[in-house]
Amino acid sequence: MAAYYYLMAQLPGIVSGAPVPITYEAFKETAKAFLTRRDRETLDKLSLEPPRVPESTGSSFVDRWFLRERALRLSLERARAAKLKREITVSGLEDALINEAADTAQTARTAVAFEDPLEAERYLDRARYAYVSELLGTHSFDSEAVFAYALMLLLHEREARFDAEAGSAAYTTIYNQILGE
Repeated sequence: MAAYYYLMAQLPGIVSGAPVPITYEAFKETAKAFLTRRDRETLDKLSLEPPRVPESTGSSFVDRWFLRERALRLSLERARAAKLKREITVSGLEDALINEAADTAQTARTAVAFEDPLEAERYLDRARYAYVSELLGTHSFDSEAVFAYALMLLLHEREARFDAEAGSAAYTTIYNQILGE
Protein backbone atom coordinates (compact mmCIF):
# COMPACT_ATOMS: atom_id res chain seq x y z
CA MET A 1 0.00 0.00 0.00
CA ALA A 2 2.90 2.40 0.64
CA ALA A 3 3.87 2.34 -3.04
CA TYR A 4 0.29 3.19 -4.03
CA TYR A 5 0.37 6.18 -1.70
CA TYR A 6 3.49 7.55 -3.39
CA LEU A 7 1.99 6.98 -6.81
CA MET A 8 -1.34 8.65 -6.05
CA ALA A 9 0.28 11.56 -4.19
CA GLN A 10 2.34 12.56 -7.22
CA LEU A 11 -0.46 12.46 -9.81
CA PRO A 12 -2.11 15.72 -10.93
CA GLY A 13 -5.79 16.24 -10.23
CA ILE A 14 -8.37 15.71 -12.95
CA VAL A 15 -11.07 18.33 -13.41
CA SER A 16 -13.60 18.01 -16.22
CA GLY A 17 -13.02 20.66 -18.87
CA ALA A 18 -9.53 21.56 -17.64
CA PRO A 19 -6.37 20.21 -19.24
CA VAL A 20 -4.48 17.45 -17.43
CA PRO A 21 -0.69 17.69 -17.57
CA ILE A 22 -0.30 13.93 -18.00
CA THR A 23 -1.37 11.57 -20.76
CA TYR A 24 -2.81 8.14 -20.13
CA GLU A 25 0.31 6.53 -21.61
CA ALA A 26 2.59 8.58 -19.33
CA PHE A 27 0.40 7.66 -16.37
CA LYS A 28 0.65 3.95 -17.23
CA GLU A 29 4.43 4.12 -17.48
CA THR A 30 4.67 5.90 -14.12
CA ALA A 31 2.13 3.63 -12.45
CA LYS A 32 3.76 0.38 -13.53
CA ALA A 33 6.81 1.15 -11.39
CA PHE A 34 4.58 1.16 -8.28
CA LEU A 35 2.06 -1.60 -9.04
CA THR A 36 2.13 -5.28 -8.29
CA ARG A 37 2.37 -7.62 -11.27
CA ARG A 38 -1.33 -8.49 -10.94
CA ASP A 39 -2.36 -4.81 -10.87
CA ARG A 40 -0.14 -4.04 -13.88
CA GLU A 41 -1.92 -6.80 -15.79
CA THR A 42 -5.30 -5.39 -14.74
CA LEU A 43 -4.25 -1.89 -15.80
CA ASP A 44 -3.32 -3.30 -19.21
CA LYS A 45 -6.89 -4.68 -19.55
CA LEU A 46 -8.53 -1.40 -18.51
CA SER A 47 -10.57 0.33 -21.19
CA LEU A 48 -13.61 2.52 -21.63
CA GLU A 49 -15.01 -0.24 -23.83
CA PRO A 50 -15.73 -3.45 -21.94
CA PRO A 51 -15.16 -6.81 -23.59
CA ARG A 52 -18.36 -8.11 -25.18
CA VAL A 53 -18.04 -11.37 -23.25
CA PRO A 54 -17.54 -10.72 -19.52
CA GLU A 55 -14.32 -12.02 -18.01
CA SER A 56 -12.68 -11.45 -14.66
CA THR A 57 -9.90 -8.87 -14.70
CA GLY A 58 -8.57 -9.69 -11.24
CA SER A 59 -10.06 -6.49 -9.79
CA SER A 60 -13.58 -6.27 -8.43
CA PHE A 61 -13.46 -2.50 -9.12
CA VAL A 62 -12.66 -2.97 -12.82
CA ASP A 63 -15.11 -5.88 -13.11
CA ARG A 64 -17.92 -3.69 -11.70
CA TRP A 65 -16.92 -0.86 -14.08
CA PHE A 66 -17.08 -3.23 -17.06
CA LEU A 67 -20.47 -4.66 -15.98
CA ARG A 68 -21.94 -1.19 -15.55
CA GLU A 69 -20.52 0.09 -18.84
CA ARG A 70 -21.80 -3.01 -20.63
CA ALA A 71 -25.26 -2.40 -19.13
CA LEU A 72 -25.13 1.24 -20.21
CA ARG A 73 -24.18 0.32 -23.78
CA LEU A 74 -26.95 -2.29 -23.96
CA SER A 75 -29.42 0.25 -22.56
CA LEU A 76 -28.30 2.77 -25.18
CA GLU A 77 -28.79 0.19 -27.91
CA ARG A 78 -32.30 -0.52 -26.64
CA ALA A 79 -33.21 3.18 -26.27
CA ARG A 80 -31.88 4.09 -29.72
CA ALA A 81 -33.78 1.21 -31.30
CA ALA A 82 -36.98 2.29 -29.53
CA LYS A 83 -36.51 5.87 -30.76
CA LEU A 84 -36.17 4.56 -34.32
CA LYS A 85 -39.13 2.18 -33.75
CA ARG A 86 -36.96 -0.83 -34.50
CA GLU A 87 -36.94 -4.21 -32.84
CA ILE A 88 -33.73 -5.61 -31.39
CA THR A 89 -32.98 -8.97 -29.89
CA VAL A 90 -31.44 -8.99 -26.43
CA SER A 91 -30.28 -12.22 -24.83
CA GLY A 92 -31.61 -13.26 -21.45
CA LEU A 93 -28.23 -12.53 -19.86
CA GLU A 94 -28.10 -9.07 -21.42
CA ASP A 95 -31.65 -8.35 -20.29
CA ALA A 96 -30.77 -9.44 -16.75
CA LEU A 97 -27.72 -7.17 -16.79
CA ILE A 98 -29.82 -4.17 -17.88
CA ASN A 99 -32.38 -4.94 -15.16
CA GLU A 100 -29.64 -5.29 -12.54
CA ALA A 101 -28.26 -1.84 -13.41
CA ALA A 102 -31.70 -0.29 -13.88
CA ASP A 103 -30.46 3.30 -13.64
CA THR A 104 -28.53 2.80 -16.89
CA ALA A 105 -31.85 2.54 -18.74
CA GLN A 106 -32.87 6.01 -17.51
CA THR A 107 -29.43 7.41 -18.33
CA ALA A 108 -29.71 5.97 -21.84
CA ARG A 109 -33.23 7.33 -22.38
CA THR A 110 -32.08 10.79 -21.28
CA ALA A 111 -29.05 10.69 -23.57
CA VAL A 112 -31.12 9.57 -26.55
CA ALA A 113 -33.54 12.46 -25.97
CA PHE A 114 -30.79 15.04 -26.62
CA GLU A 115 -31.02 16.60 -30.08
CA ASP A 116 -27.30 17.40 -30.11
CA PRO A 117 -25.14 14.22 -30.23
CA LEU A 118 -22.19 16.06 -28.65
CA GLU A 119 -24.30 17.08 -25.66
CA ALA A 120 -25.56 13.51 -25.38
CA GLU A 121 -21.98 12.22 -25.26
CA ARG A 122 -21.03 14.81 -22.66
CA TYR A 123 -24.04 13.80 -20.58
CA LEU A 124 -23.03 10.14 -20.81
CA ASP A 125 -19.46 10.95 -19.79
CA ARG A 126 -20.71 12.92 -16.76
CA ALA A 127 -22.72 9.82 -15.79
CA ARG A 128 -19.58 7.71 -16.23
CA TYR A 129 -17.50 10.10 -14.10
CA ALA A 130 -20.18 9.93 -11.39
CA TYR A 131 -20.17 6.13 -11.45
CA VAL A 132 -16.38 5.93 -11.17
CA SER A 133 -16.56 8.28 -8.17
CA GLU A 134 -19.34 6.18 -6.65
CA LEU A 135 -17.32 3.00 -7.13
CA LEU A 136 -14.22 4.61 -5.66
CA GLY A 137 -15.94 5.58 -2.43
CA THR A 138 -13.34 6.28 0.25
CA HIS A 139 -10.44 4.51 -1.44
CA SER A 140 -7.52 6.88 -1.88
CA PHE A 141 -4.27 4.96 -1.87
CA ASP A 142 -4.91 1.46 -3.16
CA SER A 143 -5.37 -0.33 -6.47
CA GLU A 144 -8.98 0.83 -6.71
CA ALA A 145 -7.81 4.45 -6.53
CA VAL A 146 -5.26 3.75 -9.27
CA PHE A 147 -7.89 2.16 -11.53
CA ALA A 148 -10.37 4.96 -10.84
CA TYR A 149 -7.72 7.55 -11.73
CA ALA A 150 -6.96 5.65 -14.93
CA LEU A 151 -10.65 5.59 -15.92
CA MET A 152 -11.04 9.29 -15.12
CA LEU A 153 -7.98 10.03 -17.25
CA LEU A 154 -9.33 7.94 -20.13
CA LEU A 155 -12.68 9.73 -19.90
CA HIS A 156 -10.92 13.10 -19.80
CA GLU A 157 -8.82 12.28 -22.87
CA ARG A 158 -11.96 11.13 -24.68
CA GLU A 159 -13.73 14.36 -23.76
CA ALA A 160 -10.74 16.41 -24.96
CA ARG A 161 -10.99 14.78 -28.41
CA PHE A 162 -14.55 16.04 -28.93
CA ASP A 163 -14.63 18.67 -31.65
CA ALA A 164 -18.03 20.21 -32.28
CA GLU A 165 -17.35 21.24 -35.88
CA ALA A 166 -15.80 17.93 -36.92
CA GLY A 167 -18.55 15.99 -35.16
CA SER A 168 -21.26 18.05 -36.80
CA ALA A 169 -19.71 17.59 -40.23
CA ALA A 170 -19.38 13.82 -39.73
CA TYR A 171 -22.94 13.58 -38.41
CA THR A 172 -24.29 15.51 -41.42
CA THR A 173 -22.34 13.30 -43.83
CA ILE A 174 -23.61 10.09 -42.24
CA TYR A 175 -27.15 11.44 -42.02
CA ASN A 176 -27.14 12.41 -45.71
CA GLN A 177 -25.77 8.98 -46.66
CA ILE A 178 -28.58 7.31 -44.76
CA LEU A 179 -31.14 9.48 -46.54
CA GLY A 180 -29.47 8.73 -49.85
CA GLU A 181 -28.62 12.34 -50.66
